This record gives sequence, structure tokens and C-alpha cells, in this order.
Amino acid sequence: MRKLHNSKLILLSVCLITMVLSAGCVQQKPLEKLGLITTQGYDMEGKNEIRGTAVVQKFDPMTKAATKVITSYAKTSKGLRQEENLQSNQKLVSGQLRSVVYSRELAQKGIIQLVDTLNRDAAIGNMVYLTVADQSASEIMEIENKNKGNLNLGTYIYNLIKQNVDGEQIISPTLHEFNHNYYDIGKDPVLPILKGKGKDVIISGVGLFKDDRLVDELKQGDLFYLKILVDKYKAGTKEMGFKTEQLKKIILKNENYTKKPIFSKIYVTIENIRSKTKIKLVDKKNLRFKVNVKVDSRVLEMTQALELGKPASIKLLQKRFNQTMKKKIEQLLLHFKELGIDPVGFGDEYEAHLRGRTITKKEWDRKYKDATFDVQVENTIKRTGVID
Repeated sequence: MRKLHNSKLILLSVCLITMVLSAGCVQQKPLEKLGLITTQGYDMEGKNEIRGTAVVQKFDPMTKAATKVITSYAKTSKGLRQEENLQSNQKLVSGQLRSVVYSRELAQKGIIQLVDTLNRDAAIGNMVYLTVADQSASEIMEIENKNKGNLNLGTYIYNLIKQNVDGEQIISPTLHEFNHNYYDIGKDPVLPILKGKGKDVIISGVGLFKDDRLVDELKQGDLFYLKILVDKYKAGTKEMGFKTEQLKKIILKNENYTKKPIFSKIYVTIENIRSKTKIKLVDKKNLRFKVNVKVDSRVLEMTQALELGKPASIKLLQKRFNQTMKKKIEQLLLHFKELGIDPVGFGDEYEAHLRGRTITKKEWDRKYKDATFDVQVENTIKRTGVID
């Protein structure tokens, strides 16, 4: 028994020594030896070359973390990485990539080649944000230098997008969602458009894609209607303007409000918006869709005093909301159809009625031209903020 016990101790000791020695053989990658790419920009450079601009976060144990902007030129994304490494005293890695910016020109030509490179890099996660620059990507990236390397543009852009996604202002533009919408026959991707403003970056709109090509953009006012069609609102906010005649019957004479309105229209802001949109194919042969939008909200602010204490007044305001939203949604759907794009996913609904048969892209493009939409909007104002 003692021999057996001693044998176990010897075996255990050998295993521990082997583990320690093996651990010493594992390749160590301390942060001070690495350059972490946090955001990458791509521009067209002539006909057959790409300009890459990377913001790299560098760590030095003797100083605080700093960032550096590296510009390179090549034919492919991997070629850019090789050129970037020649300009860095630290090995560049993409494991901390937070966002990618494509120039407008490049996005109009098509970005799937560069997106596919992200898919093939095991170090890059699916939650990287994809964006389009209002003009050139390098212009956005140079904002890092305007802030003298103290901004960390990759983190800034990531937080800019994330807080607007969380705040229900824009649709989430992750690599995963782009892939899903691009490879899905019945839906097209959308990506936020970034614009430089002094030392800051702002979201100026949302780019509409046909396959992987940018074909148009929506400005801020229409983003609400796109999101309400594509996604659910849980606590959104929206400002709407009405002609005075539309709300004339419920204008309240209140001495606490200015007698002469400041604006030519009456603006009403609603909040705590909860929405649910249901899209149904009601005529498969003639491709007619029914779009039902239901919205619950409360009145937050208005630029002119309105009598909202009476049920009839609330009913009129709801009616005006319904009319405005119905018109905007119809215009948006018609615009999408004219562009031949389907960011809403009507193709998915159509394919669901094919009893297991997969629709081809060519087939859907042909049928989509004849699609019609019956839009119904039902607003319910739960609260008005009126104190009885």
C-alpha cells in the first residue's frame, strides 16, 4: 500500500512539473507588445486600390494608453494589414475591433468583399458595428488626430451607435445583422451614416442597401417610420408637426401660453412609445400586403396649449396621428419599391407562404415591383400629462 501511495505522489509531481513547464512554453502576448485596432476605415484609392485607415490603441507601461492613426494602401484588407504592421513597432491585432467605416463611394460600389474578410477573421466578433461615412472614411478617422489621440475613436463610435440603438433611434448595425439581411433573399441591410462635425462624429442618417450596395439614405425624420416597420418600439419618442387647422378644434385659450405662437405649426412630442407592427400577405397572386401598426404612447410636450382633458379631443389627436403616420409609411414603402430594395422584409413574408419552396432573388425582384401595401395605423394615447 505504501509503495502504491508513493507511486501516486511521484506521478502527481511529474504531472505538476510538466504543467509548469508547458505553461512556460505558451506564447505570451502582453499588451505592451500589441497594437489593438479599435476601428478601421476603408476608402477607394483610384480604380484598383483601397486606402485603409486604422485607429490603434497602444499600451506603454511607462505612460498612459495612447492612440495612433495608421494609413496604408493595398488591393485587399489583408494587404492593408501587412502595410499597417510595417508602420508599427507593435504587432497589430483585431480582437478589439469595435467599428468599421466604409466610404460612401466604396459603399456605392459594394462592400461584401471587405465584410467577408471580417467574417473570416476568427478574432473579430459578430457584434462589430458596420457604418458608412458621409463622404470619406479617412475624414472620420482623422477626427482622432484632431483630438490629439485622446479620444479613442473606436470606443467613441461604438458608444455613439450603442446608445442610439438602446435609445431606439436607429436599427442595430452589427456584422451579424448585416450578414443575416444580406444573405436573406427577402430582406436588405441598412447601416448608419457617420458625419464629422468639428472634433465630433455624429449620425446623420441611415444608408439603404440593395444587396451590398448603398443606393439611398434616410434622414432623421424618416428613421422613426423605418424602425416602426422593422422593429418594435418599447419606450421611444417622436415629435410630430401639424397645421393649425388640423388641431383648431382643440386649441385651448390659456393665458400661461404665449398668445402668438412661435412656430407656424403645432408640434406635439409623444414618449413611452410602444409599437407592434404586423405584416400579412393577403393576396398571394397579386402580391398585396396588409401592414397593421399599433402604437401606444403619452403626450410629453406641445408648442401650443391643447384641450386634452376631454375624450373627444384625445380622439381627434389620435386621428391626426394616424393620418400623418399612415401617409409617411405609405410614402416610405413606395420609395423602397421604386428603389427595388426591401429593408422591411416583405420577401420573408412572401416566402413563408410558398410551402417550403425557397424563393430566388431574381424571382423576388420581379414580383416586388408589383407589390401593393394596405397600411392601417391605430394610435392610442394612454396619458396626456393633464392634471385634473
